[in-house]
Amino acid sequence: MENENLAAVLHQFLLMLRDPVIYLAIDEKGGAFDEEESLHIRIAKARALMCVFKLEQSQDLAFLLNKELRDSSHPDLQVLNLLTLIRAHRLSGNTHSAASYAEEAIAVAGKCEHIMMKTMAECVQLSYLNSNAEVLESRAPAIAEQLNRADHPFMRLYILDWLGLSYSTLNKYDLSLSYYSAAYDLCNQHGLSVASLELIFAILDCCAHLQKHEIGEEFYTLGNKLISHLRLHIFEVQLNFYYAGLKYALKDYKAAVLFFQKSSQALLASEVKMPKLLFEIYNNLAKALNRLKMQDQALHYQLLAEKLLQDNGDMVLKVNLNANIALSQIGLQRWDDAYRRLRDAERFYRQHRLLEPLIKVTGTLAFYYQKRKDYLRAYVMMRRLDDLKSKQLKELQQTRSRMSEGRLKQILDDSKAIKTKYNKLLHEVSKRQTERFTGSSNAARRVLDSAVLASLHRDASVLILGESGTGKEVLARMIHYGSPQKNWPFISVNCATISPSMFEIEFFGSAPGKLTGISEFRQGFLEQAGQGTLFLDEISEIPIDFQAKLLGAIDTMSFCPVGKEEKLPIRCKIIAATNRDVLEMFKSNSFRVDLLHRLNTLEINIPPLRDRQEDIPLLVDQFAHGFAREAGKRLPQIRDSFYERLSIYDFPGNVRELKNIIERIFILYYEPIWSADILDNIDAFRRNKHLGGSLIEHNIKDLDKERIMEALRKTGGKQKTAAKLLNMSESTLCRKIKRYGIK
Repeated sequence: MENENLAAVLHQFLLMLRDPVIYLAIDEKGGAFDEEESLHIRIAKARALMCVFKLEQSQDLAFLLNKELRDSSHPDLQVLNLLTLIRAHRLSGNTHSAASYAEEAIAVAGKCEHIMMKTMAECVQLSYLNSNAEVLESRAPAIAEQLNRADHPFMRLYILDWLGLSYSTLNKYDLSLSYYSAAYDLCNQHGLSVASLELIFAILDCCAHLQKHEIGEEFYTLGNKLISHLRLHIFEVQLNFYYAGLKYALKDYKAAVLFFQKSSQALLASEVKMPKLLFEIYNNLAKALNRLKMQDQALHYQLLAEKLLQDNGDMVLKVNLNANIALSQIGLQRWDDAYRRLRDAERFYRQHRLLEPLIKVTGTLAFYYQKRKDYLRAYVMMRRLDDLKSKQLKELQQTRSRMSEGRLKQILDDSKAIKTKYNKLLHEVSKRQTERFTGSSNAARRVLDSAVLASLHRDASVLILGESGTGKEVLARMIHYGSPQKNWPFISVNCATISPSMFEIEFFGSAPGKLTGISEFRQGFLEQAGQGTLFLDEISEIPIDFQAKLLGAIDTMSFCPVGKEEKLPIRCKIIAATNRDVLEMFKSNSFRVDLLHRLNTLEINIPPLRDRQEDIPLLVDQFAHGFAREAGKRLPQIRDSFYERLSIYDFPGNVRELKNIIERIFILYYEPIWSADILDNIDAFRRNKHLGGSLIEHNIKDLDKERIMEALRKTGGKQKTAAKLLNMSESTLCRKIKRYGIK
């Protein structure tokens, strides 16, 4: 009977978590429900009131229910109700009451029939009564094993959420994210909208710690949609708070300040009293303001936070805030109060053996002495800081030796493995490539993430699309050097430079003999690449008759050299690239659809530079460093006006054109300081200035044609030399000569 009651209440919980506002409209006293059903609805309503942040009402109802359930024979239902009481008091900042109800929940759980109620009570004990990190870490895997016994979605959700929170407490954010993600998926399966929203906050927090900004952005958008759907605008407080944390982690401090302020304004405008959350908002807002050197405003919010803590007995929070206030006061040169606060904090941390905050406050003391030009004391503090860090490292190593490595490896999610491989890839690229694909924009990151994915899949062919000069070959080399093929050759082939009659020999090789007219064996590109990578640039230039032969070779993973009957295996990875529109290629019947399908297992589209202009400063910095080393010149100071002028130019030649501009300035027009005026030396910018706007407003084709004709005149018609002068590939030049009808 008790199990039936438990199942009935859990069913009500699921209904409530879909939309607590609608659920609260149920009239359980209207006569449509019997006494037991009415009890079940009231237990779910207490939790619903907590979900919509009517915390006092939630506490009052849950308190009355707890008195009623104490005298009944429903220990499972009492534990569920106590879980609501614990969380409602914790949200309102009353940790003493939360701990008291936690003790009662653990005592009642001993009478429960259902094993999962005992497991959920143990989670409460570990979170509220025994928060020792080592105990938490040792018990978490055992709690995780209980997931298989969680036969109801709410129970499974509770355990997954608890595991996410616990690993977050242990600073294991990769594990935390994996459990929170599993909980979020579970909520989506059952339509538990309000639980999904609460998990979005936790996922945003993990993303901030793991620097997963794109995932964070996606969940922020989902959060806004859910808030609108549920009509619960109070949730904007937490959504903006955790989103601000993500922006802070990405060092976008202005955005962090904006969203922390939005969060505090939403909380103050509501009738909800959550002093602990308001304290966190003020404290983090002050940290962001300090980063912007706005110490006056930072101190204002820190003092507001200090007032909120007056009636709070949490000494650690008070001392941590003291240390933060001192940092603001150092910036404002309020030396005496800053020193007093720092010394009080240092004594407290030493007395209570809190190593991590002691390290932070010791570093702040060193900074304090440095600012006061007391370099001897600053040096002493730095030595002390070094000793503390050595001690911390030793403790971490000892802790790690007690951990179950096998268990950790088993639980680790795929995202961590990909991140590790991604870091290895970037390390390889920096070792083996002087040129690299650079960018921090969303568009560039998508390209980089796709390149990482391509490097991890050894046998997958890759098609790179993008305009001339966007960096297709650079990306292809990046994929190669980050893949298992990195120690084998990278063979780059420009299909536009091969004579139509020579494709078969160039690709497949040839045997000596009368048929081929060759006196010795010739290796083709497929054989030269071995187990490495064959990069085929400008694949649109492959003749249609050879396309069929190449398709046959890829299908069978083998080929026959011309004049030879023996088949050789294809063992290389094939990366293809084109600057042509794929759909246009199909429409004009210039490229076989089936061959393209073989070549684009993974497709990467590199956007033109004009669509990712926020990457221009990074690219300029990369090229300037490289040319400064080559030319033996000092790195110039680059003014904002230089970047502003670059940003209004369309770069028809993309990254290659930008690189050429920086190289020309270094060789021909170098100055120690670069402003917008230095770009007047570059033809394209002179024309752009003369025309009074973007080149798009004028006939770019005519300008391009004129530029090519001028280069051909200067080089006596030598296309190879002209291409070099124009900073484009010979194949691109050939194609433009044909397109413009230049003779």
